[in-house]
Parts: sequence; C-alpha cells; structure tokens
Amino acid sequence: MAEEISKIISNGIETYTKNLNLCVPFVLYVFISWIFAAIMLIIGFLLLFGTDISDLNVDEPEALFLSIASIASQHIPEIALLIISTFLIIMLIFAFFESGAIGMARQAIETGRTQVSTMIEAGRKNFVNLFLADLLVLLVALAGIVFIVPGIKNFDLDQPSASAGILLGGGFLLWMVYLLIIGAALAAFRYALVIGSLGPVDGILAGIDFFKKNWVDVIILILLTIAVSIVFAIIDMVMNFIPIISIVWSFISLIITFGVLQPIMTVWWVRLYMTRTGKQVYVNDLLAHPNDLQDH
Repeated sequence: MAEEISKIISNGIETYTKNLNLCVPFVLYVFISWIFAAIMLIIGFLLLFGTDISDLNVDEPEALFLSIASIASQHIPEIALLIISTFLIIMLIFAFFESGAIGMARQAIETGRTQVSTMIEAGRKNFVNLFLADLLVLLVALAGIVFIVPGIKNFDLDQPSASAGILLGGGFLLWMVYLLIIGAALAAFRYALVIGSLGPVDGILAGIDFFKKNWVDVIILILLTIAVSIVFAIIDMVMNFIPIISIVWSFISLIITFGVLQPIMTVWWVRLYMTRTGKQVYVNDLLAHPNDLQDH
C-alpha cells in the first residue's frame, strides 16, 4: 500500500535531517553557476567592448549607459550568441547537479543514508539525457506562444484598440493555462528519467504516465510546494523590512532556500515517485509503525 502524502512529507523531512549532505548538489549548483555566469559576463564585456573601451563615457552614469547601449547595438548577434551559450551551459550544469540530487535522494530513501559520491555517479550517468529532456520541455512550453500570435498581429501601438488588447490578453491567459497544464503533467519527468535511467523522450513519457496514474497526489504535492514557497517568500519580504536583520538575511535566505527547502522538496518528489511505482523504500524497524512494516 502506497504511503499517504502526510507520511511522505514527514518521512521526507526525517530523511533530510539524517542526510544533511543532500544539500550539497544545490549549494554547488548555485556556487558554480554564479561563478560561470560572472566569468562569461567579464569575457563578453572584454570581447565586445575591448576595442571600444576608450569610447565609454564614465563621467556620468547616464552617459555611461548610453555609451554601452550604443556600442552594444553594433554587436547584437554576438551578444545573442553569448547569452544563448551561457543559458545552455547553465542548463547543462543544472542537469548534472539535479541528476545528482535525485540520485542522492533515491539512495537515502532506499537505504537510509547517502554519500556525495552518489551525486557524481548519478550526475555523470544522467545529465546529458536530463539536459536534452529539459530542452524538449522548454520547446514544448515555448510552443504556447502561438496563443498570443493573433493578438500581436492585430495590436497596433499607433492605433490601439480594445478588441486587439482583449485578443492579446486572452491569448496570454491561454498560454498561462497551457503552461500550468504542461507543468503539472511533466512535474515528475526528471525523477522518472533519473530513477529509471531513461532517455530524454522515454523520461518525459514516463513522467506523463506517472501523472495520469497519480494526478491527485501530484497536484497535492505541487500545491504543497507552492504553499511552502509562498510562506517563505512572505517571511523573506518581512525580514528585508527589518533594518538589523536585512543586512545578513540575504545570505540566510540563500542557505534556507538551497540548503533546506530545495533538498526537502526533492526528497518529497523522489519518495512520491518511488512509493507509487513500487520501488524499495527504507523503513527503520525500531521506529516504524507495524502497518509500515507490513506495507514494505
């Protein structure tokens, strides 16, 4: 018998508290991706503005901005290529550490303990497939642009009309609904891909199949994770209004987000997928309820 959502939540938190190293993939991802983005920004600035650096007017901020904009307008293709390349490489970095985090969560749920070496093994094994699957999902999400095309074609800035605005707004609303449906249907594809060691297409199809069979549980967990995120966002906003705390809160907020919330949510999703697909789940015989022992 599959675990109830309430038990998945409590058992997931317990798994995290006994395996605090589950935060390592998320911390490393933030650290490495930020460093890479900063390096690419510096490289891009030097490559694009290096020969024109003497033309920049640094006397006034407004003049400096206009100088940068003028020079940048002459290098639109190069800037676009640099941005796309940076985005794709950061997606690749994310795929490695996300695969590693899921692999570590799976091991912790199966055996009660996990090691950082599992992150490297799971990441190396699955990051290319997860990267390709993420690209496919991104393309599917962007396909929803078709909903706003009619509104864009009929919208005229010189002569705006209510009908064109309604058409554009309605198309945008349909795109948002489309994204919500896609997000729910594909909520579990990453876990299906990594846990099953599947290819990009097979991982996406397995995620969709999982949603069709467990759509109530998936939606409940989506709503729960959204609720947790909203509560933390409110706390974050309040803390930033307190002068003394706001000085260090940004750092604390990052630690909570990537050191606590993200690992716990990953464990929840992995445990949901594993319990609903008949995978092995660790049970502490000394602390478990008799019904848990029978179920497993």
